[in-house]
Amino acid sequence: MSTLMDTLAKYKSHAESQGLQVYAIALKGSQNYNLADSESDIDANLIFIPSLRDLRTSTKYKFTFDTGEVTCHNIYQFAEIVAKGNPQWIEICHTDYVLGDLSLFKHYQLNPSALKGMVMEKVAAFSKLYPSRAKYVEQFGYDPKQLSNIIRLYDTLYTGDPVFKYYDADRDWMLDVKRGRIPATLPEAMSLRDTYLAKLAQIYDSRKLDYQPQSVDYDTIDQIVLSYYKSL
Repeated sequence: MSTLMDTLAKYKSHAESQGLQVYAIALKGSQNYNLADSESDIDANLIFIPSLRDLRTSTKYKFTFDTGEVTCHNIYQFAEIVAKGNPQWIEICHTDYVLGDLSLFKHYQLNPSALKGMVMEKVAAFSKLYPSRAKYVEQFGYDPKQLSNIIRLYDTLYTGDPVFKYYDADRDWMLDVKRGRIPATLPEAMSLRDTYLAKLAQIYDSRKLDYQPQSVDYDTIDQIVLSYYKSL
């Protein structure tokens, strides 16, 4: 954990050196699910208090390091994204690895429709030759990472846990899927993909019915931002 937190601290310091007032920075990706290995990057999302210039221009920030990428949003943008219930943003609010306080956002729930949309993106990318993943598709006939993400997203929807963690044999199996060690053939990988799509379809409708639209608490966020300006 210390290495991850040290890396987050490094990212935070760099953002501050670029003039950002950091509200929080949180880990995203495989470490949150206990699925990191030697090939895993350390990626993060950073939430900052916008300056008046940021509010006028909607300036976007993204930082790239040898260890991973940091995607940045001002606190208003982040709240609006999280309120949509997208899994990758709900994850950020529940990670064990965070500098700052994201408790304001922990009540937001996963949107099953957003999750299904992400799954279908992974299905579309299953055998696409995207530049960053082309070598895996050429080696295996598909992208093992996309297959593992389909399975993980199903587990997220099934359990309702936005940072569902894998342990012991389950973790070993998921890492084998992620790195293409299993399944052994492309037809087997396609069969496993389709099995999880069918399992998702079995629970999707009921989860969707249970979901309620979510809104942004702009008043509270205004107070956070105004408090920062008053402290200057």
